[in-house]
Amino acid sequence: MRCIFLFSRNVHNVKSLAIMCQGPCKFLGPAWCFHGYIFILATATAGGILNIHTLYYRLISIKFIQNLNLRVLVFGLWYIFPLVIIIFSYIPPIDLDFVYQETLKIHVDYDFSNYKVFGGFANSHNIFMTLVTLTLVILATIAPLLGFYWRNETLKILDLNRNALSVHSVMQFRALIHGLGLQIMIPLICYVPVGFFYVYNKYSGEQIQISQYTLCFMITLPAFFDPILQIYFIVPYRRAVKRMILQMVGNYREPESDVRVHTITLWHNRRKSSQPVQQINNI
Repeated sequence: MRCIFLFSRNVHNVKSLAIMCQGPCKFLGPAWCFHGYIFILATATAGGILNIHTLYYRLISIKFIQNLNLRVLVFGLWYIFPLVIIIFSYIPPIDLDFVYQETLKIHVDYDFSNYKVFGGFANSHNIFMTLVTLTLVILATIAPLLGFYWRNETLKILDLNRNALSVHSVMQFRALIHGLGLQIMIPLICYVPVGFFYVYNKYSGEQIQISQYTLCFMITLPAFFDPILQIYFIVPYRRAVKRMILQMVGNYREPESDVRVHTITLWHNRRKSSQPVQQINNI
């Protein structure tokens, strides 16, 4: 939704980076588009970190029983990166009118009639903007690779302890880890090409036309695929969605018995204890 509202075209100039909004945001003025662009970068970064944070927590909760809170706190420092992106983006002087004039002067062959007055970053080669670019490229590459390593470590621990767990628990946990593994790889597929195009356009002096439109589209893909992967790999979510669909088409039947017996697996110090739990359904 944010990318539809803030959908923009990015055009590199000699010194500046123009952000031309094509969504409803363009009617609010260039300042809104400028702030919205920074907001998109920060939230996309936070979303990618959140996925690997979930996988990392699964790993440390079964591998490191002691100092669990400390490890969670240390990993929480990763969320400094979205703040760094926001702060560094506002440090260079903001001159929206300069961006507009330079874009019209350099790209005389472009048709800007569909855009209202636009702005952007007046000095995209500033050291702080370079650090923002570097941060985004590194996170888009390193974070998924770390997540893939943590995924393999988690699956190894699960295999070592599979005899201490019920088959149902092993299948659910394995499906969850595989789903998280796919989620953390999506940013690598979506963000790295965007970063490559951005760096190439910025420092080569040439423009790849299609890359001017890819940013908002590509960073939207993880938000589109994440719910699908969660519904498919997380069994309770899958059952809930299936039940909703069946209710919509009128084929859902309530269970014959009002009492269900479940086995809850408690994993502590890699040993299992199970206890039956009766769940009373209020119909």
